[in-house]
Formats: sequence, C-alpha cells, structure tokens
Amino acid sequence: METSAGDRDLVEVMKRYFAVKAEVEEIKLRLETARRESGEEIEAFYNPRSNLSHAADIIRSHALKQEMARLMEWAEAWGGRAWR
Repeated sequence: METSAGDRDLVEVMKRYFAVKAEVEEIKLRLETARRESGEEIEAFYNPRSNLSHAADIIRSHALKQEMARLMEWAEAWGGRAWR
C-alpha cells in the first residue's frame, strides 16, 4: 500500500497531537496535585496572575490545549478532503 505525502503529514500531525495531549495530562496532574495540597479553590489556583508559583505551567497548559485544537482542526480538514 502506497502512502501519499498528505497521509504522512496526517500521521505526523496525529503523533504531535498525542504527544501534546500527554504533556497536557502530565501538567494537569502536577497542577491538580499542587492545588489539592494547597487547599486553594480551583478558580484562584488556576489564575496565573495570582498564582505566580504555578503560572508557567498554567500558561503552558493553555497554549498546549490551543495547539491540540489547531492540530485536530487540521486533521478534520484533511479527513474532509480525503473523503471527497
């Protein structure tokens, strides 16, 4: 079976998607553990302006989630083109 350049691109996009998803889960686990240990409310803890000690992880998590959305949009667009 031959694979096209588009198919290979899709595979790379999905590899990246799942790598990003794993990183998001790792950050989420780390943040949620810290939040529970601190006893802070969710809204206060996840505010990077007021929680400077975890701001980098909070911001990184948001950026990664946006990347996941972009990657999935690309994959869905590819899927739409592939079935035409």
